[in-house]
Amino acid sequence: MTMLQSKEHLSYHELLTDKLVKVIFKDGQEKEKRLLRKFQELFGLKDIKQQIVCLKEICKEVQECHRGVNNELERDLSLEILINIYLNCTPKNTVKRLLASNFQNFSDDLKALVSQQMVQEVTLKVMSEVKDTETGQRTINMIYCLMENFALGEQCLTQVFFPVFQFLSRALELFMVAKRSDLSPVEDNEVMHHCLACVQALSKLLQRCGGGGIDFDPQGHIPSVSMTIINNIILILKSENFLLDCKTSGSMCLTLLLKLNLGPKATDLILEIIFSESAGKDFCSPAWIKQTSLTRDELSQLSPTSCLCLWCGILAQLDVSDLLQHSENQKSLLLDIMLDRVLAMESRGSDATGKLQMARAVLMWTNRARACLQWNCCEVRVCRELTGTGHLLQKVLKFIWTIWEDSTDVIRFTAKDIFESVIKVHKASVAVLGSGTDDRFLLDLARSLLSEVSWTSKGKYGTLRILAENMKVSSLLQFNPDLAMDILNNLKEQTVACYASDLYDKLLSQHLKELSIADKREKWQKIWVWPVLRCMMGISTQQRTYVIEYILPKLLKTGKDTLGYMISSLCDSNQSDEQLGALIMCLRRARVMGLLDNTVATAPDHLYGVVNTELVKQALSHTDDQARLDAFALLCENHKTSEPISQSEFRLIKYFIQWNMKNQSPSFRQHMIAHIKKLFLRFKESEGALCRKMVPKNKFPEVTTALSIYKAFGSWLFHFLLHSLYPGSAFARRTTALSILSLLVHILNPGNNRGFDLWEEWQGCHIQTLMECLTDTFEDNKIEAYIVLKHCFSQGLHLKKMINLSEVEVLDIGLALAGSNRPQDCTTGAYLLRVLLLQPNIQDYLVGAQEILTNFLTPSTIAHWEDLLNGTQSLTGALQMLPLSNHNSSGGTILLLWILLLYLKEQMQVAKTGLFIAAATKPMYPTLHCIRYILFDINLKKLPTEEMLLWQPLMEELLHCCLAISDIVSPVVQNSSPEGNVPEEAIKGVESIFTSEGKVSASEAERCVETITLMPEYLIVCCWRNVKEVSLLLGQLTFEAPITAPLTSDIGLLTVKQNEIIGEYFKKQLMESIHRGAFELACAGFVKQCEMLWRCNIKSLHKLPKLWLEQVMDDIRNDDENNKLCATRRSAGLPFFVQTLVSSEPPSTGRPCFKWTMTELLQLALKEDLVSGTPSNSKVHALNILRALYKDSRLGEVVTPFVADGLRASILGFQSPFWAVRNSSTLLLSTMITRIFGVKRSKDESTMSKKNCQTGRQFFHQYPSLYPFLLNQLELATQNISDTSQLHLHPGLYPVLMILGRLFQSPLEGADTSLNLAAFIPHIIRCSSSPVLKTRIMAAKALQPLVQKGQLNSVMAELLDIIPSIPVLAKHSHVHGVLLQVGRNAVQNNVTISKTILSMIDVMLTMAEGINYEEPGLLTWTEKMWLVTKQNPCYLTKQAAFEVSEKMLCVLGQSWSVQKSPIIGEIKTKMEKALDEEFQSGVYNKQTWEPGFVEYLTVIAKLELQHMLHNCKTSDAITTKFEVLLDSKLYEVRLVVLDMLMSLFTEIKKCKELPSPHMERSFTMTTMSSAAWDCVMSLLPCLLEMALYREQHFECQVKVFKVLDLHPLLEKKDWKDLCLRNSSAEILQHCLFLIQSSRREEVKAVVTKFIRWLMQDFLEHWTDECLVTVDALIAVLKDGVRTEKITDLQLSVAMVIKHNAIYLLRDSHTTLGTKRMMEFWEMLTSLQQEDDPEVREIITMTLRILGNARAVQPSLTLDYLVRTFVELHSRTKGANCLLTLISWIVDNESSNEGSERLFDKSEMNVFREDVLFYQILVKYCLVVIQSASIKQGNLAVSPDNTGKSIVASSDHSMKNSQKSEAVSSGQNTNSNIEGILTRLQLVANREEKDFVNYDKMVPQEKVDFAMVLELIRAFLLKESPCSVVYEKGTPFLKTSVFQEGLLNQYKIGMLRSIYNLLGDLTGLPTSKEKPQSGTEKNTYPNCFVLC
Repeated sequence: MTMLQSKEHLSYHELLTDKLVKVIFKDGQEKEKRLLRKFQELFGLKDIKQQIVCLKEICKEVQECHRGVNNELERDLSLEILINIYLNCTPKNTVKRLLASNFQNFSDDLKALVSQQMVQEVTLKVMSEVKDTETGQRTINMIYCLMENFALGEQCLTQVFFPVFQFLSRALELFMVAKRSDLSPVEDNEVMHHCLACVQALSKLLQRCGGGGIDFDPQGHIPSVSMTIINNIILILKSENFLLDCKTSGSMCLTLLLKLNLGPKATDLILEIIFSESAGKDFCSPAWIKQTSLTRDELSQLSPTSCLCLWCGILAQLDVSDLLQHSENQKSLLLDIMLDRVLAMESRGSDATGKLQMARAVLMWTNRARACLQWNCCEVRVCRELTGTGHLLQKVLKFIWTIWEDSTDVIRFTAKDIFESVIKVHKASVAVLGSGTDDRFLLDLARSLLSEVSWTSKGKYGTLRILAENMKVSSLLQFNPDLAMDILNNLKEQTVACYASDLYDKLLSQHLKELSIADKREKWQKIWVWPVLRCMMGISTQQRTYVIEYILPKLLKTGKDTLGYMISSLCDSNQSDEQLGALIMCLRRARVMGLLDNTVATAPDHLYGVVNTELVKQALSHTDDQARLDAFALLCENHKTSEPISQSEFRLIKYFIQWNMKNQSPSFRQHMIAHIKKLFLRFKESEGALCRKMVPKNKFPEVTTALSIYKAFGSWLFHFLLHSLYPGSAFARRTTALSILSLLVHILNPGNNRGFDLWEEWQGCHIQTLMECLTDTFEDNKIEAYIVLKHCFSQGLHLKKMINLSEVEVLDIGLALAGSNRPQDCTTGAYLLRVLLLQPNIQDYLVGAQEILTNFLTPSTIAHWEDLLNGTQSLTGALQMLPLSNHNSSGGTILLLWILLLYLKEQMQVAKTGLFIAAATKPMYPTLHCIRYILFDINLKKLPTEEMLLWQPLMEELLHCCLAISDIVSPVVQNSSPEGNVPEEAIKGVESIFTSEGKVSASEAERCVETITLMPEYLIVCCWRNVKEVSLLLGQLTFEAPITAPLTSDIGLLTVKQNEIIGEYFKKQLMESIHRGAFELACAGFVKQCEMLWRCNIKSLHKLPKLWLEQVMDDIRNDDENNKLCATRRSAGLPFFVQTLVSSEPPSTGRPCFKWTMTELLQLALKEDLVSGTPSNSKVHALNILRALYKDSRLGEVVTPFVADGLRASILGFQSPFWAVRNSSTLLLSTMITRIFGVKRSKDESTMSKKNCQTGRQFFHQYPSLYPFLLNQLELATQNISDTSQLHLHPGLYPVLMILGRLFQSPLEGADTSLNLAAFIPHIIRCSSSPVLKTRIMAAKALQPLVQKGQLNSVMAELLDIIPSIPVLAKHSHVHGVLLQVGRNAVQNNVTISKTILSMIDVMLTMAEGINYEEPGLLTWTEKMWLVTKQNPCYLTKQAAFEVSEKMLCVLGQSWSVQKSPIIGEIKTKMEKALDEEFQSGVYNKQTWEPGFVEYLTVIAKLELQHMLHNCKTSDAITTKFEVLLDSKLYEVRLVVLDMLMSLFTEIKKCKELPSPHMERSFTMTTMSSAAWDCVMSLLPCLLEMALYREQHFECQVKVFKVLDLHPLLEKKDWKDLCLRNSSAEILQHCLFLIQSSRREEVKAVVTKFIRWLMQDFLEHWTDECLVTVDALIAVLKDGVRTEKITDLQLSVAMVIKHNAIYLLRDSHTTLGTKRMMEFWEMLTSLQQEDDPEVREIITMTLRILGNARAVQPSLTLDYLVRTFVELHSRTKGANCLLTLISWIVDNESSNEGSERLFDKSEMNVFREDVLFYQILVKYCLVVIQSASIKQGNLAVSPDNTGKSIVASSDHSMKNSQKSEAVSSGQNTNSNIEGILTRLQLVANREEKDFVNYDKMVPQEKVDFAMVLELIRAFLLKESPCSVVYEKGTPFLKTSVFQEGLLNQYKIGMLRSIYNLLGDLTGLPTSKEKPQSGTEKNTYPNCFVLC
C-alpha cells in the first residue's frame, strides 16, 4: 500500500488491505451493520472535509456499538479499519491527528481493544521484510507518529519494543547500503533524510519506550542489534557528506544505546573510549563493545565537526549525575573535560559547519551546566566554578567575543544564545551561593560593553538586550545617559538596524516596567519617545525609515498616552514640514494598529477625528517621499476593509495619484503600488458591502450616492492611467501607470454586481495605447502591458474587434521585427507574436498564412512549409486531433515556432554566404529571441503525450539550427581580438552573396559591406547576441524540457544524447570563446543545464558534471599546447565553466566535487615556478579559476575552509618570476581581501572602515594557519631590508602589510599566547629602514593594530630612540620610516599627500591613562627637533617631523595634567622658530624639483596658517603672510590657503544656521585671535583681485570663487558698503568675460554662482549702458540651463535667480523690462524640469521667496511655478503673460533625437515631460483668458455647487437683448473652456479648485489678444496639417518618428483650441478648419490622440 498524500481525500486502495476492502464493499450488507455502511459512505466521498465529518460520526458510533450487546464482530472490524486508516496516513494528515485524539478519548476497555489491535498491526508491519527505502521510510514515519503526543501509541510500542527496535536497525542498515551505492545527488539527499528519520525514531523509541527494553529481551539479542546500529552510527560520523543533524541525532542515539545496555557504566565507557580518560582499574569494556567500531582508533579518524556532533549527543543525553561523575584522575565530563575539548577544536576547523557545531556544543554545555546548578545535590565547589568570574565562564565569554561578529547569521545568533545562557548560569550560581544583590560581574560587563565596544558591532546589541533582561535599565542609563540616542543613531546602517531596534524595544519596555509609578511616565517619554520623534524629524532618510518600520510600532503598543504625547509634541502653531511629516507617520502607524477611531469625524474638515483634511493634503504633497507615502497609506490602509471610502478620502487619493506618478525612486514606486493594492482590495470589499445593501425593497439614497462616487473614481482612475501612457512620458510614469493598471484588472475582475464595471470603460483607443506600450524600451513595462492585454483578450476584447488590427498585420509586423538588426526591436517582436497567439482561432489562421509568409520566405521555404503541413509529417492533420481550446492546446504555438524556425534557416543561409550581410540585414538573433520568448510560454513538462510527439521534431530541428548558428559566428567570438574586429573569414566577396532567388541586390550588398566596415559593432553585436540567444535557449530548454529516459516508457522532448550534445556546446563556448559577452551569456545558459544535470535521476546524465570537471582539470594539469584554453584574458571562459559546475552542485550532498576541485586548484596554485623556462599556464588558470570561485556569492561560506590556502597562493604568487603568474596573483589577492574583510566601504586608502577590518583574534582564530605563514613571510621580507647597497623589495611584503593593516584590537579580547600579535612588531619596525617609500608607508599602517595597550610606551620609546640626535648620523629614509610609524602618511597614486595621521598618538589619546609622560622616549623628542630646522636637508623627513610635533602638541595639550609641561613649551617654541625661518627665507616662492618639496610646503603652510590665526597679535603681520602665501608660485600652496579660508567660512555659515550661534561656535572660531579675525574679514579685495585678474590655475580659480561666494561680508553688507575699488558692473563684466573665455564648466559654474552677489547692486545702479551687460548675462545663464550642461552649472544659474528673485521675477522691482524678465521665468521653468533633485529644490525655495506658503514635491512645483508666474503678472501684463505662456509651448523643442548608430542614445533628461508641461501651460492660459474676459465687462465668473466656473452677466445696465447675447457668448466660451479642460487629464482636477482666485488676476486694463493670435497662427501655418500617418505598423517599426509626430500633433491641437477660443472671445477672424488625416480611418488612434 502507498501512503496517502496529505491534501488528497481518503482512498481505500491506499489505506486498507484487500481483505478489509472486500468486507466493506460486500454485496448485500445487512441493514443492522450501519458502521460498515458508514465506511462505504466515507470512501464514497471525494472531499476530505466531508470525510472528516463522517469519520467523527463513525468514532461516535463505535463507542455506542461498544456499549451495546452482540456487536463485538462489527466493533472489532470497525476498529481494525480505523487503525489501518490511522497507521497508513501520512504523518501530517489531519485524519491522523483526528483518529489519535478519538482513540485517546475512548473508554479504558475500548482503548485496551484499540491497543491490542494496534499491537497486532504494528507487529505485522515491523516483522515484514523491508523491501525498499520507500517502504522502510513509511513504516518509520508510522513508528515516529505513534510516539508523538500519543500515549496509547507509546504503550503499544513499549509492548513490541524489541521487534520495533530490530526493524529500525534493519531499516538503517538498508539505508546505509543504499547510501553507498551510485546515486544521483537528489537521491543521495533523500536517503540521508531517511537515515535521519530512522535515527530520530530510534532515539525517541529509546527515550520513551526503552525503560524496560532489557526485560522484553530475555534471549539477550539487544546487544547484537545495538552493535549493528552503533557501527552504522560510526559510519555516519565518519562520512564527510552526511547531514549535520543526522550526525548529532546519531550521537544522541549512540549515548542512549550505551545507557540502555550498560546502565550507570555507560559514563565510564564514554570516559575511557571517547575521551581517553581512565575510568578506573575496575572498569572493563563489555565483549560486544569491542566487536563494534566504537574504538579509539575509529574515533581518532573523525573530523572535528563529527567529534563535536558526538560530544553534543553525549552532553544532551547523559544525566546530570553522570556529567559530574569523576574519572580516576578526579576529572568530570562537564567541568574538566568537555569544555576544553570543545574549545580546542577552534584551531582545527575553519568551515562554517564546524564553527556552527562548535557554537552549538558550547551552548549545550552552558545549558547542561545550568541544569547541574538546578540539581538538588549540586556542590558548592561546582557553583563557585560556574560564576561569571570563574575560569569556565570566562573561557566561554572569550569564545563569544571570537564568534559574535561572524559573517554567518546563525553563528552570531548562537553566540547570543550562549551569552544568555552564561548569564543564566551565573545568576543561578549566585542564587545558590547566596551572594549580595549588587552583582559586580554584570555591572562590569555592562560598563565594558557600553564604553569599549563600537556600536558597529552587531554582537553588542544582542548582549546588551540580554543584560537589560537581567539587570535594571536604570543602571545602564547611569553608565550612558544618551543610550537611547546612541542606539537610534545606528539605525542609519541597514546591517545593524534590526538588532538596534530589538535592543531599543527591550530597553524601553523594561524601563517602563521599572517606572511603574504614573508620575514617572513623563520621564520615560522624554527618555525613549522624544528621541524617536527627533529622528523622525531628522534629515537621514534611512534612519527615518528604520525608526518608522522597527521602533514606532513598538512604541505605540505601550499605550494610547504615547500616541497622545506624540501628537501634542508635533502639533503647534508654527508647525514645520518636518513636524508634519513625523505627525503623519505616527498617525499612519496608529491607524494600522487600530489606535484611531475609524468612524467619520463629526467635523466635516477632519479625518478620523484627529487630523485636518488640509493638513493631510499638505502631507500628500510634502517634499519628503516618506511623508507623502505615509499620508497616502493613512488613506489606503484600514483594519476593516469593508468600511466605505468617503468622498474626502477619494478626493485626497486622486490628488496624490495625480502628482506622484513620475517619482524617480524605485522604492517610492514599490511602496506606492503596495498601498494602491491595499486600496483596491478595500475598494472591492467596501463596494461589495454597499452593493449588498442595494436590494429592491430597501432603497437608501446615501448608498446610491456612495456607489456613484465609487464608479466616478474608478472611471477617473482608469482613464487617467491610460492617458499617462502618452509618448514621451517619463519611465517612472509609464511603469507606475502600467503597474497600477495591472493591479486594477487583476483585483477588480470580476467586479461587484451593481458596482463599478471595469470592462465597460474599455475602448479601442485604450487597446491601441497598450499595444504601443509593447515598444517601450524597458522590458518591465512590456511585461505589464502584455499582462493587461491578456486580461482584455480573456474578456473578448480582441484586436480585430477593438482596433481593426488583423492577425495578418500582427504577423507581418512581428516577423519584420523578428528580422530587424536593431537589438531593441526583437523584444517588441516577441511580445507582438505572443499577443498574436492570444487571438481566437489562431491555429486555423496560421495554417493558412502562406500569403503573408511570401514576404519573408523564399519559394523553396514556402514549399517546405506546405509539405510540413500537408506532406509527410501532416502537421495539419495531427493538430486537428488536438483539443480545440486555445488554453489547453499548444497547436498555435507549434505552428508559429515552425514559421520562425523556417525564417531562421533562411537567415542562416545568408549568414553562411556572408556574415557581414547577415549582421546588417538578417542577424538571426532577433528570430532566436522570439523563439525563446514564445517557447517558454508553454509549460513543457505538462504537455500531453500526443502533443509531445508533435514537439519532438521541432525540438530536434531547433537544436540543429542553434548548433549551426554557433558554428557560423564562432570565427568572430573565438577570434583572439573580437571587439571591433572584422575577421577575414567573416567577409566574403560580394559576388558570393547573390542567391538564386535574388533576395539581396548588388547595391544592398555593397551598402552592407560599407556599413560593417565603418561600424564593426554591427558584426560583433550580431555574433555575441547570437551566442547569447543560443545559450539561453538551450539552457532553458534543458532545464524545462522533459527527457526521454532510456529503458522506460516515458516520452520527453529531449533525449539523453541531445542533452550531452548541448553540454558539449556549452563546454566549447566557455573554453574556446574569447569575447567576454559571449562566454558570460553562455554561462547563464550553462547554469540552467548544470542545475538540471546535478538533480537528474538518469545515471548517465547526473554523472556528466563530475566527468566534465575531471576532464577540464586534466586539461589544466597537462598544460598541453594543443588544447584551446586561453591563457590570456584571465583565462577567458574557463573560470566560468568550472565555477558553474561547482556552484550548481546541490549543497545537500556536502559538495564533494567542489571540495575536490578546490584541493586540486590550490595544489596547482601553490606549486613552485621554475626559475627558467616559460610560465606555467596551469598555474595561471588555477589562480584565475580560484579568483572566480572566491568571488561567487552562491558558494557563500562553503569556501571558508579554503580561504587560508587561497591567501597563501596569492601571496606566494607575487614571488613568481613570470608576469602572468604575478598578475593573476594580484587579482586573486584583491578577491581574497574582499572575501575576508568585505567590500570596501571607503574610496580613500588612508581611511579604513571598521566594517572592512577584523580583530586580530578573530582573524587568526578563523584562519590559524595564516599566523605562522604571515610571520614567516614578514621575517623573510625584512631580513636585508636596511641594506643600502642594493634595492631590497621583497614581493611578499606588500600583501602581508596590507593584511596586517586591516586588523584591529578589541578591548574584550584577552591576550592569546598562541597567537601573539606582538611577534610581528620587530619586523614591522624593521621596515622603517626600507629605501622604498611605499614599504615605509604600508608598515606605518600595519603597526597600529599590533601594539597592545601595555606595550605602547615601550614601542614609542623604541621608535624614538632610533632617530639620531645629530644630523651627521641620520639615514633619512630610515628616519622617515620611523616618523611614519609614529605618524602615518597616506599615499595616493604614488604621490605623497600632506595628510599625515599619527596613528600611535591617536592611540595614546584614546588610552590616555596608559601613558607615562615622564618616559625618556617622549622627553627626548626635544632632542630630535633638529629635524624641523635647516640642519635637515631632506624635505620628506622634515615634513614628517613637523606633523609629528604638531600632533604631539595637539594630543598632549588635551590632557590638563601636562598642559603646562615644559615639554610642550619647548616643542612649540622650536616649531614656531623653524616656521619663521622658513617664511623669512622665501621658501614659498622657491621652485625646485627635489623629492617631497611640494608636499613639505603644503604641510608647513597649514602649520603657518594655524599658528598665524591662533597666536598672532597684529593684523599687519597676518596680512603680510596671507599675501605671501596667496602669491606663491606653487598652486598647491595657494590651494592650502584657500582650503583653510573655505573651511573657516563654511563653519561660520553653519554656526549662523544653528539656533544659538554664540553657544555653538566652532573650535577654529573660538581659538582665533581678534587680529586674525579682522584680517580674514578684510581679505575680500585681495581675493577678488586674485580671482578676477591674477589666478590662472583652474583649481585655484574654482576654489577662490567658492571662497568669495562664502565670504561673510557679502551676506552682511551691501556692495556699496564694502569699499571695493571696482563697481559691481565692472566686476560683472569681467566675470562674464571669464565665463565666456573659460573652457572648463567647473570654472563657469563657480563664477556664475558668484554673480548672484553682484546683481542687486548692479540693478540698483541701472544705466542704459547696462543693457549690453544684461543681454550678455542672460545669454550666459540661458546657455547654463541646457540639459547637457553639468549639474553644478545648472545649480549656479538657479542660485543666481533665487538670490535675486525679487529683482528679476517681480513686476514692481525689475528694471530689466518685460521681455528680459520673462526670459528669467523661462529659465526657471526649464531648470525645474531637470533631472537633478538639487536643482529642483532650489526652484522650490525660489517660489517660497516669491510668496508660496510652503514647499511641495517636484511634479507639483512646476504647476505652482506657472501659477505663481500668472498670479504675479496677469494683472499688469495680461497680454504679455499669455503671450509668454503660448511662446513656451511654441518654442519648446522635443528632446527625442534620431540616431543612425546601432544603439539609440538614451534620454538625457528622464524627468522632463513635454506633455505635462503643455497641459500645465494650457491650464493657466485658460485662467488668463477667463480673467481677461471678466475685465472686458461682458463676462463674470462665479462658482457653482460643483466648483466649476460658470458665466453670467455682470453689467446690469445692459439692455435685455444685449444681456442675452452676452450670456449666450459667455456660455459658449465657458463651454469651450470646459472642452479644453477635459483634455488636460494629467493636471486638471476641478475638485481641488485648480483655478486660483480670479480677483487676483483680473487685468487692470483691457487685454489685446492680437499678438497671441498672430503667434499661434504663424506656428500653425509653419507646421504640417497632420504630423502622424496612422499606418498599422508605424508605431512598432518607426517608433521614434511615430511618437514625435504624435507629440507635434498634440501641440498643434492644443494651440488650435486656444486659437479658436480667443477668436470666439475677440471676434477676430480665425481659420477653424480641422487638419485632414488621410489614413485616420484605417485604425483606432490611441487615447492620447483622441484627447
